[in-house]
Amino acid sequence: MKFLALAVIIVAVVAAIVGPQLFFVVDEKEQAIVTRFGEVRQSVRSPGLYIKAPFVDTTTYFDKRLLSFDAPPESLLTKDKKRLIIDVYARGRIVDPVLFRQTVQTESQGKARAVDIITSELRREIASDNQAEIITTKREDIMVRVQAIVQPKLREFGLDIIDVRIKRADFPPEIAESVYSRMQSERKRKADKERAEGQEIDAQVRAAVDREAAIIKAGAQRTADITRGEGEAEAIKIFAEAISADPEFYKFQRSLEAYRKIFEINSTVVLPADSDLFEFLQSKEGLNESFASP
Repeated sequence: MKFLALAVIIVAVVAAIVGPQLFFVVDEKEQAIVTRFGEVRQSVRSPGLYIKAPFVDTTTYFDKRLLSFDAPPESLLTKDKKRLIIDVYARGRIVDPVLFRQTVQTESQGKARAVDIITSELRREIASDNQAEIITTKREDIMVRVQAIVQPKLREFGLDIIDVRIKRADFPPEIAESVYSRMQSERKRKADKERAEGQEIDAQVRAAVDREAAIIKAGAQRTADITRGEGEAEAIKIFAEAISADPEFYKFQRSLEAYRKIFEINSTVVLPADSDLFEFLQSKEGLNESFASP
């Protein structure tokens, strides 16, 4: 009984010592390679429990997920000899851990190598385009070209690049202010031009409306003048017919209207002796009628 207990204890101690050297675990986020004295003996990319030779085999783990290769912002020269501050990053994964281990050893060294290659190719591409094109229209094309160029180069290190992006493309601080001022001046010039064009269109519309209003007003005035002239002609015709019907009565009526205007309070009138008005005033009836008139 004591011997069995001692054997169990010995087995447990041996398992505790040898177990970590005999087994290794790879989870779903990792991939691993097993080396013996620096020589790769096994490559594992599927999760699970695996066996290795104890004490002589070494397990190295690499991330199987997407890695981010973030380059620091750098001042690059464009085709038109102007500078831009470019901030770029890329994403990729380790697809051949054995090749990766043989070429760059560790993930940090692999990232540094990838950043160097991406930055170098980006510098070459930026130098082939003008500054304004890079900022406005060429950014997407540059990223596609850089990815296509660095893809085979990084494959030599066991890396697969799936995306390259320019996070930022800014002017250097020493010229940013002048560039922004020039942009503001350009926008102001365009605004003034559009404002002037709007004022020109407004003037044209107003002139057309005023011309139309003048035409309508002139037509209305012409119609009014014609109607007024026809009315006056009709009035003159009626008046002439009335006069021709009784000239003496018309003469008498006109004399009365003249008397009302001539005779006012304290009025003095000088008349010839042979005038009808003088004869009328000499008569008693005429005096009474004249003073009785309002």
